[in-house]
Amino acid sequence: MNGATASAIPLPVVERAGRDRGAVAFAWLWIAGALLASVALALLATVPALPTTADAVALWVDDASFQLTWAGELLFFATIAWGTGAAGAFGAHGRGSPLRRTTALVALGVALIAFVVVLLALGRLVYPVADIELAVETIVLLESVVIGAVHLALLGLGVVAFTLPVPVRSTGARRATVTAGVALGVLFLVGSYPWLLPMWLNLVVAGAVGCWGALVGIAVLVRDRDAARS
Repeated sequence: MNGATASAIPLPVVERAGRDRGAVAFAWLWIAGALLASVALALLATVPALPTTADAVALWVDDASFQLTWAGELLFFATIAWGTGAAGAFGAHGRGSPLRRTTALVALGVALIAFVVVLLALGRLVYPVADIELAVETIVLLESVVIGAVHLALLGLGVVAFTLPVPVRSTGARRATVTAGVALGVLFLVGSYPWLLPMWLNLVVAGAVGCWGALVGIAVLVRDRDAARS
């Protein structure tokens, strides 16, 4: 009799609770990834411009080693957290237009791959390999790779901001979300040319990445909370 009672546990309720906890975890991973990427981009924005003389280029790496090192470290965790959160929160079973959702996820994938390229280039800049000093030409090449990859990442995030179907229910909130997505998408596209912008504007773009990611993650948390109550 006791065995029959124990086996009568409503398994669907337990499974649903597990899915709800998983959805919350994905939303928090999305938020964490966006915030880590925001801080990494802010660190890169504070790196001084590459000098034009050979001797100064070698010193430039030492002067910017803190920003370069931590930007790479943060991008590693940002890529894992953001990618996992996106797959869980907006994957095949996500809501909204499948075309928009798929476009946004592909664009985010491009941005995350670009982040991986950035952290690999930063790692070679700041970490010695067999105690071999980098030639000036190599330093310039790696810095060019970093700038190009940041350009690609922000272009991808601009597409994500334009196309990602953020889960909101009310008409007013939906309109505000679409407007914010378009505005931030334009800002990301402008920020994808960091070499043309002053430091303060690059910092604004970096902060906008974190704010946008946090707002989307909060919307996902609210969606999952409402779904759990219904």
